[in-house]
Amino acid sequence: MSEPNNKFGEERRQTTPEQQEKYLERKNAFRIDYRQRIDIFSKSVLLFSAGGLTISMSMFLKKDGPFISDTVLHDLKLAWGLLLYTIISFCCCHYVMILQGQYVNKNWDGKLPLGDDQISGNRTMTVFRAFIGIIGSSGFITFILGLISLVLAALETIDKVSG
Repeated sequence: MSEPNNKFGEERRQTTPEQQEKYLERKNAFRIDYRQRIDIFSKSVLLFSAGGLTISMSMFLKKDGPFISDTVLHDLKLAWGLLLYTIISFCCCHYVMILQGQYVNKNWDGKLPLGDDQISGNRTMTVFRAFIGIIGSSGFITFILGLISLVLAALETIDKVSG
């Protein structure tokens, strides 16, 4: 009777160095693609948030702008606050990503990982990822809510001006 190779009863597959290299190449390509998608997504959200803030502030706050009721003013303040939070949260996420990259480079520069992936299982990297996930998700939610508030304010203003 033979014992399993690990305590969970799962045996590791025997792979050749070529198979391992192909796997690492695919994993690396996926990580690069994933990071590019995040970058494009965050840049789009930042562009839309900043654009919404700029256009709405210039339209509603100019001297000959439309009359703003208290309800519209409340919706605008809410929208502007939410969109500002979106910009700040996404900027914080990008800054933490820079810190994360610096941390990885400082601790693993010139070292070859032996055995399991030392970066993925690291507690500090887990904290970085959790912060980015929480702040990024809250920023995206406030982005959606900010746009909805901005549209509601615009619709109410159009209704009052045309009606």
